[in-house]
Amino acid sequence: MHSPDPVNSADLALDHLILRYCRQVVMKAMDHVRGRMRGENRLHLKCAVADPELQKSQQNLTKAIDRESEDLILDALHHKFAKLPGAPAYTVFSEELGIRTFPDGANEAGADLVVIVDPIDGTEFIESLQGGWSLIAVYDRRAGEVLAAVAGDIFLDRIYWASKSGYPEGLDFITHSWFRLDGGPEPKTSLQGARVNVLTTKVERYDALSGKRALMDALRRADARINLSWGSNTLIQVAAGYADVAIEFAKGFATYDILPGLYISLQAGLTVLDLDGRPITSHLDIDDIFATFRRDPQKPRRMPFVAARERSLAEQVIGLLHDSNTPDRNSRP
Repeated sequence: MHSPDPVNSADLALDHLILRYCRQVVMKAMDHVRGRMRGENRLHLKCAVADPELQKSQQNLTKAIDRESEDLILDALHHKFAKLPGAPAYTVFSEELGIRTFPDGANEAGADLVVIVDPIDGTEFIESLQGGWSLIAVYDRRAGEVLAAVAGDIFLDRIYWASKSGYPEGLDFITHSWFRLDGGPEPKTSLQGARVNVLTTKVERYDALSGKRALMDALRRADARINLSWGSNTLIQVAAGYADVAIEFAKGFATYDILPGLYISLQAGLTVLDLDGRPITSHLDIDDIFATFRRDPQKPRRMPFVAARERSLAEQVIGLLHDSNTPDRNSRP
């Protein structure tokens, strides 16, 4: 889908204009990926590609669909951001591209805007047509704040967004429903019957979760359910009311995976805490994030967290995570 450009963009606040352009870019990427992965080129797009700028394990190299989607997003951003007042330079930070300032020749230090992109979060789900997200957040480096963020659920055909001066909202293209994000009508204050988002696709993440005996026993007693999730999706589902709490403690998510969902969720009123119970904000130390990535792209700055609409639920989970670090004679071996 494609939304028309504003008739008089000069009358719109900068964050609203950026939000509109980012929504258009994400929807274009979503449509492209759906069409390509369902078409005759699907097997080719699943192939790994050589990438001298980004090294991954031999079992999980950058895929052709990731790079193709990123190229589409970068091209669309180039055309859209050229329409912004003053056509400002901007730096893109992406898992695939790394760090690069546009237009070519622009000075990174002079670029106020940092566009944080994950063209496809959850490539393994894209390959099996089960899921995957396209993510963009635009950060004002001088003001130290996010201006807008957009997250597109590619195969469920939903898009979520928030901006500095706007409401966090979602749009479901299948049901033609437009809704505000607020954590759902009856956010839970305890784990009783809760739906818990945890990344468990990789064996080490599953092992880490199963090793948290106090948490697992509490979930069992509360008849809670564990949902498979990842990246920004983990948080946004809580903001939309599809889940009750999101947990990531084993490794943490990189900035390009989590910032869009973090910002949208904070704007929706979620409580997001670090593992010591301190509030997490969307204010970033961009210099440190860039320096860490440049030292080793395989080890970017990562953020563990627990998030829920009600603070009491987030604090309960954090307490259980800490209790799990203490041997319990009554827990199962």
